[in-house]
Amino acid sequence: MEAMDTTAALAGPKPISRPGQYVRVKAVAEYFDVAVSTIYQAIEAGDLPAIAIGRGYKKALRVHEDDFRAFEVRCRVQPTTATTA
Repeated sequence: MEAMDTTAALAGPKPISRPGQYVRVKAVAEYFDVAVSTIYQAIEAGDLPAIAIGRGYKKALRVHEDDFRAFEVRCRVQPTTATTA
């Protein structure tokens, strides 16, 4: 039996696309390790810009790489200092 190569899993998230490209909502969700519905909610709230390709129920949403990276920066949580009363 061969040993499983875990180096890829330990390396962290893989790049989701080449710079300047559009990516699927599913790829964004996988990158953040969240449900696809969480990303759709961010798009619907206007927090994550996306484009819609097609019409009606079958339309496909895509997120531009630049918008994805800007969203990632906006989502960062700043450390807070504890205050004592």
